[in-house]
Amino acid sequence: MALLLPVGCYSYTIWPQLTFFNLSNRFHPDLKLSKSQLLLLRAAHPPAALRDCIQAIETAAGHKSVASALSRLSLYLLFNRLALPHVPTHSCRDILQLLGWQTVLTRFLQVRPASVEDERLLVGIVTFLNAYFKQIPTECTSDQGDQDLRWILELLLNQETAALLHLLLGMESQMLTQSLEDPEEIKSHVNQRLQRELIKFFNTLLIRLSNTTDRLCLALAGPFKSQLALRLLQSLRLSDAPRFYGLPSLERALQGMVSLTSQPGWSSHCPDLEPSSLCSKYLSGLLEVISSFYVEWRGNSLSFMGKGVTKNAIICLLHLSHEMMMENKDKDFISQWSFGTNGTTEESSGSQLGLAWLIPLWVDRDQEVRFASLSLGAALSSMPSGCQILCASCQNISGGLWGTLLNILLDQQESSMVRREAVFILQNLLVMPMPANAEEAKDSHWQHPCVHDEVSGVSLVGLPALQALLYHCQYFHSVALSASTCYCGRYTFDLLPRPGGSDNPSLQESSLADSENSLLPWRCDPAPSVNSGRSFGSLSTLSTAVSNALSKSSRLNTLKVSSPVDIPDCTPARLMAQGQSDRDTSNSSASQDSQPVKSSGMEAVVIVTPDLLTAHCGLLYNLLSVLPDFTLSAMQENQLLPVLSSVVDVELMEKCLSELRSPGILPGIREDVKRQFVTALRFLSSFCKLLQSCVVASKELIGQMDFLKLLLPNLVAALMLDAKLLDAGTWDAVCACWTDVFTLLATLVRRGGSAAHPSVSAALGRCWRTFAGTLSQCLDEKKADLLLHTAALQFLSTVFTEETRLCGTELKSSTSKHSSTLSDILNGPSASELCELLLQSFEKRTLQDPLKKLTARALMTLLACSPTAQNHAATAGLIDSCVEQLKQTHSRLHLESIRPSKASTRKKDGGHLKEVKLTAGILRSALYCNDECKVVAMDARLALRLYALWPWLLLDDPTMEAVLELLCVYTADSQPACSSLCGSSPSGVPGSKGSSNASLMHSVMKLSSLAPDNSPIQNLCFSLLTNLVVSRDCRCILQKNNFIQAFLSVPVPKVAAAKASSVGGGGNLLSLWLRFLVSLSATEDGQQNILKLSGVLELLAELAPHRPHALLTFHNLCFCPAVKSHVVTNDKAMKVLLRCLESKELETCCIGASALWALLHNNQRAKTVLKCPSVRLKIQEALTVSKKDAEKKQEPLNSYLQKCLDQLSQLLKS
Repeated sequence: MALLLPVGCYSYTIWPQLTFFNLSNRFHPDLKLSKSQLLLLRAAHPPAALRDCIQAIETAAGHKSVASALSRLSLYLLFNRLALPHVPTHSCRDILQLLGWQTVLTRFLQVRPASVEDERLLVGIVTFLNAYFKQIPTECTSDQGDQDLRWILELLLNQETAALLHLLLGMESQMLTQSLEDPEEIKSHVNQRLQRELIKFFNTLLIRLSNTTDRLCLALAGPFKSQLALRLLQSLRLSDAPRFYGLPSLERALQGMVSLTSQPGWSSHCPDLEPSSLCSKYLSGLLEVISSFYVEWRGNSLSFMGKGVTKNAIICLLHLSHEMMMENKDKDFISQWSFGTNGTTEESSGSQLGLAWLIPLWVDRDQEVRFASLSLGAALSSMPSGCQILCASCQNISGGLWGTLLNILLDQQESSMVRREAVFILQNLLVMPMPANAEEAKDSHWQHPCVHDEVSGVSLVGLPALQALLYHCQYFHSVALSASTCYCGRYTFDLLPRPGGSDNPSLQESSLADSENSLLPWRCDPAPSVNSGRSFGSLSTLSTAVSNALSKSSRLNTLKVSSPVDIPDCTPARLMAQGQSDRDTSNSSASQDSQPVKSSGMEAVVIVTPDLLTAHCGLLYNLLSVLPDFTLSAMQENQLLPVLSSVVDVELMEKCLSELRSPGILPGIREDVKRQFVTALRFLSSFCKLLQSCVVASKELIGQMDFLKLLLPNLVAALMLDAKLLDAGTWDAVCACWTDVFTLLATLVRRGGSAAHPSVSAALGRCWRTFAGTLSQCLDEKKADLLLHTAALQFLSTVFTEETRLCGTELKSSTSKHSSTLSDILNGPSASELCELLLQSFEKRTLQDPLKKLTARALMTLLACSPTAQNHAATAGLIDSCVEQLKQTHSRLHLESIRPSKASTRKKDGGHLKEVKLTAGILRSALYCNDECKVVAMDARLALRLYALWPWLLLDDPTMEAVLELLCVYTADSQPACSSLCGSSPSGVPGSKGSSNASLMHSVMKLSSLAPDNSPIQNLCFSLLTNLVVSRDCRCILQKNNFIQAFLSVPVPKVAAAKASSVGGGGNLLSLWLRFLVSLSATEDGQQNILKLSGVLELLAELAPHRPHALLTFHNLCFCPAVKSHVVTNDKAMKVLLRCLESKELETCCIGASALWALLHNNQRAKTVLKCPSVRLKIQEALTVSKKDAEKKQEPLNSYLQKCLDQLSQLLKS
């Protein structure tokens, strides 16, 4: 059967002839185009040239014509690719779509090749398809690109036309007898090339499928991946051994497996096999390859045979481990990774070998193999059983698993990516339970770190052994050195100058200046390689060896790191293959890999990348969990946090974002910039987690962190990054980084407000407009994830809470003056915008949404510290809506209370009361120190709504506390608000001011007597009553109900107890009553009410020396004319006042002098009593002391004291 069938020729007229044929006689012959010029014109015009190519394929009578047309099509695709970043006038893909190229090529893909010529032609077709699908943009998919994917997937999955997938089974067995006359070498060469192009094409399709969002393409992608997986598995397991050991075909199959297994969920679409079964078959075949090409040949240290096979196989195993973990979430599959369980070796040896086959790969010649094998170890050790098997497999190795990994990690000649994976395994091992001593280790089922000192004979197990290992190998010092030499550049190719120009400093400077220029390797001859102890496996891994010139100039201001013990001169050699000694294997490795060193005058170093430092931060985070004191001490001694913070580079991130937004950036460079940006984000995220863990472990550490002054503005600047228009993967990295930065800043402000809050608030105030844009992205449900949304709200709550605390400190202290840029923002229009943003987010969430409470918390803290936000909320109707919500809640509760009791009634009541508590908290912040908002609440009849809810509030203490706190804020310094609590009635109509038991105040008085002593509810009740007595209406209710009569029944502690509780005023019932009496005694009718209590003056005089509030009450009573005579005739009371003049406390002296002045004013009897010489002497002595103190320091109280004492002296002299 011939592949190429002649078809009818479609006649068409050449475009130039069609245009100028009739006019050809009117022009001079020199103006006419020749045939060659016509062909050149058509070739330079892409639409015409592509039309010729497609028609040539349609009308071709042989393979050569089709191959020639395909070559020209591929050439035009290459022209389009070379034109980037400029968009060509004519896009080849768009033109081909108009010409129906899919129909033309479909007939060649529906039949299998029957000869070598057919195969050669199919190679050209597959090459063109590969070039065409590579033209589809990876970042944004178009409808036309999705249409192309649908066409090729439908063609590949059609059982009648699925020729390409069947070709992966091997061509030798499919050759017909008519092709036997072809030379075997030609057949083999063409077949291998076809297999190579097919693998490349399928890999390209897999990449395009990972970027499409078309539903039909995604639906077809699953069956395609499953069919491809089965074909690759069959090609891997060809029966006879000679073909199995064909390295080119095997390596091609493994390359296809690498691309396939990198796709998540590739095993879940096979109709005949379960995902676990398909993964098990892949695992068995790959382990067989590893055993045949590596383990049985003692690795590739003696030969390069199987090098690519080993690399691709171990990468497939790495991908397979992640697929198996995703498909077997609840199952333990680690045992399948041991030799013997899958039939690769005998069962008896399989139980002994375990994962020991993996260990030699950690010291392979190729660092990509080392990287992938260590990554596989990290994946398997993420499960407890994997840690156990991995540790058991290293029992026969000196140092065990812990020593092996630390050896790799601290090898300064190893690449950063390999060392990073060793860190990941150590992180996983630290998650396992670790015994604290030898006794606990006896009950453990896995191998812990163990250290034995041959000199002293001491053995350590578990945590002590780990601590000794870290100290002995100088781990913390090594991390500090790595951080101080970290290279954050984008490209890490060799920057050594030419041997002849090594003394030219200008050449070195130009090389360093162009360190991020991707064209530098092609601008000059490559520098001679410098021996680093091992040869690199591929060009992609030549990213760790650079000259000392780079390492020195990249960090001119390197922080000097101290260490308790110097690093030994001889670094321990890395563990080599199993069964060899360290010395033998290191020597053999050096003899095979090393080359003569050329005298260039420079010594090669291995750079440290941010990815390695990111892994170190994760390991330090885990060490803080298991060895907090030791780790903190070692980090402080080696100054790890300062040197790690110096790696944070926000300017680099801003530069990357600026380049990504550039329209003229090439796709390849765009990916490099994106990778550099994501790497910087991940390091910052990991460092934030580490620093947060340190702050949580030791609060005192914040005051010792001098580097915070520079770090905090950088952290805030990281939140200002313009992350708009980023792809999904990069945006996810930004979200993760912002989440950790928000969390760290909140922790720093919460645990060390005085040290962190000023810098954070100043940085926020300087760039608030940009930060507001970041907040809008973080609170956007469509873009931000739940963790970022939560972290942003918690950060706002923490910062605003600290701002409110500082404002409260300013109000209490007249000497302090709080002023920050953030406070200016909160008093400006920006506060209204933020309030509106939080209001919108709050209103559209239900009570069951976990973000509603967090949004309410952020809104409450904003309202508490920003009068501008309070006014905006009141204008937006927040207070009215909250009061209306209370009314609706009361209606629902009332309806449910009159229904027959059900089991769900209590649950519903609990939900309603939680809503009341949340509403009360918002209202409390909205009314805080804002008279205008209190008027709005009073107009909305807030007191009436709360009084209606009172019976249900009595059932839930937390909700009652929230409501009482609201009422305390509502009635503070507001007589109209206080009066509104006296006029509520259960019927909903305001009653008379003094109606019995018909107001909210009556309920509060009753609750204060019923609440348990020293309970929060009792404290809040008395605080509320203290506010209410400012109102005359409230004092009338107190007088009619004889509420203050209960003060006489309050138990009075003994003198010693009174002294003990006098410092802070105490929280007991007596202290609450005394604070209440201070407020009540500030008015004349209140003083008379107190005076009606029998024996009250004696009781107050007895408490005054030890209770400041009792002394203040006594002081206020001295201003009442009706009380003066009683005080003057009371010897105990007069002794208390005179003793105040001798007090060393300035405030107490002022109170006593003021009270005596009040008694002498218009009171002749008091003058008679106080005119004795002893009283005059005390007054004179107090005046002398006051004048001396005034000379030392000027205080308002001192001036007031002098004024009182002068008036006393003058009154007594008159």
